[in-house]
Amino acid sequence: APEFTSGSAEGFDAFADSLNEALTSLKLEEKLQLVFFHPGFAFRDGKERMGGEGAAANFARRSPVPMINLLRTPQVRAAQKGIPTGSVYDTNEKNLASVGSEQLQEMLHRCEWSALEGRTYLPHQTRAAIESAANR
Repeated sequence: APEFTSGSAEGFDAFADSLNEALTSLKLEEKLQLVFFHPGFAFRDGKERMGGEGAAANFARRSPVPMINLLRTPQVRAAQKGIPTGSVYDTNEKNLASVGSEQLQEMLHRCEWSALEGRTYLPHQTRAAIESAANR
């Protein structure tokens, strides 16, 4: 199934929407979450995402082939505790931008990620660390 909608991010989005609607109608979203990845993924939340469709931030959800990650909702919620809402996305956007969309596209095309090794990235902040810094 890797070829399924590989040439159409919009088609894959429609497929993702129908799967998410099914989860909702079956009342399974409290147990299961779906995260979708596609070679042409672009955020559709209205933010400019550091340069639009080709922006490095979009690579957070790009993959060489279309794929779906199945996540257990309770585990996701447990992992999110102590992390400010949106901070993971913001940090990931900055880290991906530091690599650059051209280099990320090349790595994705070649399925070769060694250029990421040895780089220094911004750490993800916890709510406690942010509150501690604010109280200083």
